[in-house]
Amino acid sequence: MLRSIRPDNNREAHPVFVASDSGRKSFGRRRFRQNPILYGIIVVMVIEFLTGMATGFDLSVRLYYALGILLISGLFWARSSSRNMSAEVERLNGPYKVGDTISETVILRNTGGTPKAWVEVEDQTDLPGVRFKKVASLGLMVAFDRIDMSGVVTRRGEYTVGPLVARTSDPFAMFPYEVQFGGTEKVLIYPKIVDIPDFASPSIHLIGDNSRRQRARILSTEVASVREYEAGDSLSRIHWLTTARTGDLMVKQFDQGSSSNMWVLFDQHRDSVVFDGEDSTDEMGATVAASVIDKYNQGFLPVGYVAHGNKSIVALPDRSAHQRELIMRHIASSKPVGNIGILQALSELERDLGQNTSLVVITASMDGPWIEALGGLTRRGVRVSTVLIDRASFNGESNAAALDHLKTLGVSTYPLSRGESIASALSMPLVEQQEGLRQATVRIQSGQTDHLNITSENTYGGNQ
Repeated sequence: MLRSIRPDNNREAHPVFVASDSGRKSFGRRRFRQNPILYGIIVVMVIEFLTGMATGFDLSVRLYYALGILLISGLFWARSSSRNMSAEVERLNGPYKVGDTISETVILRNTGGTPKAWVEVEDQTDLPGVRFKKVASLGLMVAFDRIDMSGVVTRRGEYTVGPLVARTSDPFAMFPYEVQFGGTEKVLIYPKIVDIPDFASPSIHLIGDNSRRQRARILSTEVASVREYEAGDSLSRIHWLTTARTGDLMVKQFDQGSSSNMWVLFDQHRDSVVFDGEDSTDEMGATVAASVIDKYNQGFLPVGYVAHGNKSIVALPDRSAHQRELIMRHIASSKPVGNIGILQALSELERDLGQNTSLVVITASMDGPWIEALGGLTRRGVRVSTVLIDRASFNGESNAAALDHLKTLGVSTYPLSRGESIASALSMPLVEQQEGLRQATVRIQSGQTDHLNITSENTYGGNQ
């Protein structure tokens, strides 16, 4: 986006006075550090003025007037330099994801005759690790300067860019001025997406030779046929038109083969997240969630998504591009401050989980009743895959008990530690027979398969 913007307001770069005495003192110290030349000249002027008045020494009076002229000239120079500027800012609209380079171009123009040997240009932003700041020069014969600035985005989220600020001064840096151009713009940073293996496709058990469909007692949006009512059938499954026509209770049979879907549950409960500086379990979980959504949405599998952070979302399974964008935007902007845990989310989702459904749970939670709930879903035929993020690797409390509990109940679990390759971690679930807290099997495809057991000393722990 290219736009020409004039300064909204001209103002000195000095901080504004505050009411308290301590604020005034702090302001004075900052101002002196920023303008030592100005205050040095003022001190010399006072000394020369007093000396000239006391002794009548002509040189002191002349020096006093010369310094006064210098101050006045510097003030007018600085004001003229700050007012006679315009700027054009070209910001790319994105989309951006973690790891991308975000860049912009600023064209600074000198619309007046005053040369500007030093202009500090900064496009203010709260993007983590990104600083758009450079120095430009607009000499007497230079009408404009083109400034390219860039940075690498390291964390997902919704951030602001702008306003553009230009700081200039007189040649002696006595009167710094700051000029603002334009306003702020929002930029959304999407989570990083990595290529992952197919670890969670729904398991569909087909009946009959070469059969591509199964007529099952599983609720679906597509009806394959009807049959006679049997004891235990739900009244909601009765096909009333056929019942009226035949005089016998007839029940709908659903097409299981075309109704398989996947649910992704991303745990953003405030007690589940562990921060270690700029890194966190939530950021790693967001990368996993986005990668799973991208993987299976591209495979034309209806994917639903549930998360309860500062924003809650329950997106029913769909395979559309609109669904993918909706989920990705939520993952990008939602923060891990929710108060709805995994157990409550599962209870709300239970009616939508059947034998032809796959459930992927992404969490760094401690041990709790939510694991028993996942075990119950597994026994019902739901394919449950749990990506358990190692809290200890983020210097948090261990969630080893959660890992052991999941393993005991036979829930497919993929432990994931900080710095570990997500694709490698999702290539093989932890199995009961493995020894130690964390082992993975690395298969080297070079004609023969070698098995390398890697034991990590990191421990796991959980909550909820």
